[in-house]
Amino acid sequence: MTQERRNFNRTVLSTALRYQKKGSQRFGNSICRDISKSGIGFTSDEFFPVSTSLVFELQHPQTNQFIKAAGEIVWISSQPHSERYSAGARFFGPPVAI
Repeated sequence: MTQERRNFNRTVLSTALRYQKKGSQRFGNSICRDISKSGIGFTSDEFFPVSTSLVFELQHPQTNQFIKAAGEIVWISSQPHSERYSAGARFFGPPVAI
């Protein structure tokens, strides 16, 4: 059995997500799966090595609140029978307001 290591509850949130790699001018598009005050889960067509730094931008569909946070990839796995990836990132700094 795996021990739960999250400090904050996740909120299921299926919405458009925009990301930018540190040092890049290009933005990529993805789909958010869930979010918490300390991190985000998302689906992507792009593979990111663990520790890749990204800036995430999304708008909460219920509150219309704009969320922008920097973080790093902590896990990534390929989705079965697909060329897409599921990934999780931890936010840098204090907890994000969601």
